[in-house]
Amino acid sequence: MTYKHHSNGWSCNRERMRQYDTEGRLHFPSSPDGALRLKMFEDESRGERIQNLWADIPPVGAQAAERLGYPTQKPLALLERIIAASSNPGDLVLDPFCGCGTAVDAAQKLGRRWIGIDITHLAIGAIEKRMARYGDGLDYEVIGVPKDLPSAEKLAAEQPHQFQYWITHKIDGVPYQSGRKGPDRGIDGFVYFTGHADERGVRKTEAAIVSVKAGRNVGPAMVRDLKGTMERERAPMAIFVCVILPTREMEREAAAAGVYEGADGRTYPRLQLFTLAELFQGKRPAIPLLDRDAAWKRARAEGGGGNQGRLAV
Repeated sequence: MTYKHHSNGWSCNRERMRQYDTEGRLHFPSSPDGALRLKMFEDESRGERIQNLWADIPPVGAQAAERLGYPTQKPLALLERIIAASSNPGDLVLDPFCGCGTAVDAAQKLGRRWIGIDITHLAIGAIEKRMARYGDGLDYEVIGVPKDLPSAEKLAAEQPHQFQYWITHKIDGVPYQSGRKGPDRGIDGFVYFTGHADERGVRKTEAAIVSVKAGRNVGPAMVRDLKGTMERERAPMAIFVCVILPTREMEREAAAAGVYEGADGRTYPRLQLFTLAELFQGKRPAIPLLDRDAAWKRARAEGGGGNQGRLAV
């Protein structure tokens, strides 16, 4: 079959073309109008040099598999490229404004040690959920979060919004609107769980409302308000989190909300009062079929990862 050359002529002479053919390096198209091409192999070519305009990495879109819901999340591929180009395996990577932890995730994946720093408990909670996909083999230390009841009470008194983020994550919840500022409509977060099946037999994800009260001035009126929010949002369950022990009137108001029949066949209080002391006793709200992945979407674990050791987030 005879093939047409490019309009500008062949890019190499006849002798080199014969050499390529002898070596099996030519790709012959099925049509005589097609382009005769040279086969290139990865181990023989370093490829195209990356320029300073990186347009080949897509942003983290609304439907991206790695999207976590954090407002300023960067693509994992972007941080992998930066870290791979500027460090070697075993090096220490520092991200002093780590947000949802894309840099530390990339560092872990590429076999680097890392330190991530952020001032918000919203960010720290997001990183802990993200790094959980590496399993129990990843050992790191979180510095600056409450470790006992007095330090948690101190956080509640001095930084009520940060306390709200921190304890919402501790009870396996996610902050309302990913922590973005604005009217909260009486909702501080959600705890997601698997509900009953629909008419097609598919189980849907349900959300229990989380309401956090960092102050010590709490009473039955706040519980009634939460019941009203449940009805407005048609929420199946709600969790009222408070620093101090609830009064008997608060307990009566909560009990009046009734019970929820879980998809696991068990019965749960529809409105639960949960205290800071219970958290440090190892307890958690009673939620049926907890779904930790419903809101914070995690990227797939792709293997690899270095020996982190005990560094701090």
